[in-house]
Amino acid sequence: MPFHRPPQPLVRHQCRGVRRTRRILAGLTASLAVSTIGAIGAAGGTAVAARIGGDHHSRLVVERANAALAAHDTFSVAGTPGNFVAYLGARDAAADAVAMEMGLDPAAVRAAWSRADLRHQEVVLAALTQLGVAYHYASSEPGVAFDCSGLTAFAWGRAGVQLAHQSGSQISAAAGRDHDTALAGDLAQYPGHVMLYLGVGDAVVHASNPSTDVELSFAPRSVRFGDPTG
Repeated sequence: MPFHRPPQPLVRHQCRGVRRTRRILAGLTASLAVSTIGAIGAAGGTAVAARIGGDHHSRLVVERANAALAAHDTFSVAGTPGNFVAYLGARDAAADAVAMEMGLDPAAVRAAWSRADLRHQEVVLAALTQLGVAYHYASSEPGVAFDCSGLTAFAWGRAGVQLAHQSGSQISAAAGRDHDTALAGDLAQYPGHVMLYLGVGDAVVHASNPSTDVELSFAPRSVRFGDPTG
């Protein structure tokens, strides 16, 4: 009886089909990643920043930032040691919430905020109270809408420093800083977009685009730092 080899071509055909399907899926995934990284905001041309692991509109951060801002205001009026201690506790609680959402070391965020003066701290907290507020071009209205320079102007205005509502003008008027000397609350800017630095790594809070609104994020590219207080 003649020997018949088992039919192999079907197996090879199936393997080729699996490999071809994997190549197609890999190509689609790569294309999606490129299109996401290169996405442009509908108004202002803002590149999409690297996304954080937690909630970029965290209500916990908003609540703790509001509590810390209220404690800051109480201390500013009363000025007692007890008020200051209460503020520090509320500020550190807000820092811990930011660290949790962004996957940062809580001790590093606390330390970065404590290195900043009280005005810079107020700026950071004010911006964080606006997480989730809508992005809208040429807007700067708390609880309603911001664009990028509208958010930074609001936060610094809360601390008594008036900024022009334009990203390039804001960074040009600020005293230059680098990554080693920048404080939490300083401006972080690249052409066409301005953010507020959170003091650790590339962490920022900004009004990015209509898809992400005011959010916690990481700067998507190298930036210029500036201190509006000089």
